[in-house]
Amino acid sequence: MILYSKSLKLYFLISLFALFTAFVIACSTEEEPAEPAAPAAPAAPKASAAASGSSSAPSAPAAPAAPKAAAAPAPAPAATVTSQQYDSKMEGTVEIDGSSTVYPISEAVAEEFNKLYPKVRVNVGVSGTGGGFKRFTVGETDISNASRPIKNPKESSIAEENGITYDELRLGTDGLSVMVNPNMDWIDCLTVGELKQIWEPGSTVTNWNQVRSDFPDQKMNLFGPDTDSGTFDYFTEEINGEAQASRADYTASADDNVLVSGISGSNGSLGYFGYAYYVENVEKLKLLGVDNGDGCVKPSKETIPSGEYTPLSRPLFIYVNKSAYQTRPEVKVFVDYYMSVGPELTNEVGYVTSSADVYNNNRALLMKSPAPAATVTSQQYDSKMEGTVEIDGSSTVYPISEAVAEEFNKLYPKVRVNVGVSGTGGGFKRFTVGETDISNASRPIKNPKESSIAEENGITYDELRLGTDGLSVMVNPNMDWIDCLTVGELKQIWEPGSTVTNWNQVRSDFPDQKMNLFGPDTDSGTFDYFTEEINGEAQASRADYTASADDNVLVSGISGSNGSLGYFGYAYYVENVEKLKLLGVDNGDGCVKPSKETIPSGEYTPLSRPLFIYVNKSAYQTRPEVKVFVDYYMSVGPELTNEVGYVTSSADVYNNNRALLMK
Repeated sequence: MILYSKSLKLYFLISLFALFTAFVIACSTEEEPAEPAAPAAPAAPKASAAASGSSSAPSAPAAPAAPKAAAAPAPAPAATVTSQQYDSKMEGTVEIDGSSTVYPISEAVAEEFNKLYPKVRVNVGVSGTGGGFKRFTVGETDISNASRPIKNPKESSIAEENGITYDELRLGTDGLSVMVNPNMDWIDCLTVGELKQIWEPGSTVTNWNQVRSDFPDQKMNLFGPDTDSGTFDYFTEEINGEAQASRADYTASADDNVLVSGISGSNGSLGYFGYAYYVENVEKLKLLGVDNGDGCVKPSKETIPSGEYTPLSRPLFIYVNKSAYQTRPEVKVFVDYYMSVGPELTNEVGYVTSSADVYNNNRALLMKSPAPAATVTSQQYDSKMEGTVEIDGSSTVYPISEAVAEEFNKLYPKVRVNVGVSGTGGGFKRFTVGETDISNASRPIKNPKESSIAEENGITYDELRLGTDGLSVMVNPNMDWIDCLTVGELKQIWEPGSTVTNWNQVRSDFPDQKMNLFGPDTDSGTFDYFTEEINGEAQASRADYTASADDNVLVSGISGSNGSLGYFGYAYYVENVEKLKLLGVDNGDGCVKPSKETIPSGEYTPLSRPLFIYVNKSAYQTRPEVKVFVDYYMSVGPELTNEVGYVTSSADVYNNNRALLMK
């Protein structure tokens, strides 16, 4: 998915969509100041790309193969910069610098972001937390990566003097890790006291047998971050009792890969840096446990968030320049995207991502309003969370929900997400009696019968807009004599009681060829929309055509039948472009074909239509697996909607979706 590149070589890899929400709009970011001459950025750890599937709902027809990826809501606070569609032509530069520990996350986000916005240059430097703050507080960068808060009074005062205001956004938690050469089989743990004995200012420890008498007579070679590093600040404060208090006779570097090479290539070595770099270099290093008085504990995805690994668990942040976020579209869109894919990428890199509540608070901070409390308490991304999320409905929206489910299952393999495809109407039939948690829909739930059934069953819901589809009219690719039909001609063919069975009945210069018609069944939102827009009344249509709830059946029919004509969602045309011929539609202003440009611009009319999911309020508010899934959907939905082939809604629409969920 988000669709996170399977070859990601960043400090991590989504690039999915936990969870939650955030995206694309316009404007602003912040950065950590960095020293004027920042060292070259280290090579990012490679990210893994797991695959996982979801099964279809038991009572729904077999789900079609998804195209490859590839009540009014409370208004979301307005941004200074006007939000916009995902515009791949957007240009600009986002400057980031700071912590080598946070670098892998920001670099991974930047790589995924550039797939959507190839003309936006995102520069990610690595001069250490302190070096990043030096640049950030004088306005040289938009975002500062940090492995400690900006608590230094000097840093804060410099920022104030230069009129730099910022937002502190928490990303996750790192377990600062202590490593030795893998050949040192005689050591597995050090106490906090022993670490202090080795690293405190003025230490004369140069041999391992000075630490413990049963350690061998072996020279000690020390490796660690430089003095501008947040890792250095945190380690010295927690181990030596004062930030920046350390012996100086060790090999120091702002590049953690240099430290990896030093430790792995030197007998008697000892060093420390972020957990993600250990995970990336597990075969080259030996991880030690740390004993803080309660026994020896090694950092892991379990011990870091649980608080067992102490005192070396520490928070990770980005700092965002408020002015840049509010006035520059490329910065705003990047930061919103960061808040969308950050949870998954933080996990992928090897750190422990912050909870959904933390990310909601981040977004609220960016939007200058407190985040409403959710009924279900959000939690850390817990891969052990269990449960089932039931989804059914539109075949048009199916590819998006299926793509989200697949990415979600990489984070939550024990949560079963069933995505069925019984059509918009069929989905609403199940949703309004409480059989499903989410209903995919290619039309609003405007049918009075549907609304009244929901009310009778105590089902309340939120309507969340995902994007826009251009309902597409296709013929067999061998039909080189046709490129366009008017709305009137489409009505002539499809209206109730139509006797058109041959193409020369539509136009006299069309050949004498039998017409074979293919279209969605009567439970489909696509059917409702097409018949209302073309024939003037929803559900009003001739019945003598091949109908199916599975768009892949329609693709096969049209591509395998001479004289064929059919219609369905644009994404299925994109997925099958070599098997079909796309027609333009003339609504009186000339022939227009659906495309990523004509659908959102309003040129392709009258067959552009909105796409939704409907979410059961009670399920969202009381069942963690549903809440986390929907929040994740709002996070990765924009990118996946685009990848599938539709036109994603603006960031403002997704912000309104989130505001509605939090009411």
